Amino acid sequence: MARPSGPNYLDLCEALLALLHQGGVPVGQAAWGLDLLLQLGTATAAEHAIEAPDEDWRALDSAVRDISPATHPHLAAIGADLLSGPPQARLSWGLQAVIDGTLHTLREH
Repeated sequence: MARPSGPNYLDLCEALLALLHQGGVPVGQAAWGLDLLLQLGTATAAEHAIEAPDEDWRALDSAVRDISPATHPHLAAIGADLLSGPPQARLSWGLQAVIDGTLHTLREH
């Protein structure tokens, strides 16, 4: 099965929906927002499941810092900020962005 299931998964969904409800997120938006929160958690876990070797991170950092503004003006403008911040802060920001978006983005259907 491609989607998680079972009592632990249902407990996680229930807990997240309760938190969204406490935060004032309307039911329909919470239903769809739950999916995004779980996708973010899954993607983050997959990204960090296998730690990249230090040389891979150094190569990525170097590529971003040394990028030409002539060919990649947007990447050059944000530079080191693209890779900045500790993982926990980035995850917290991402979760908050999804929650805020869920709260403020109306559903049409």
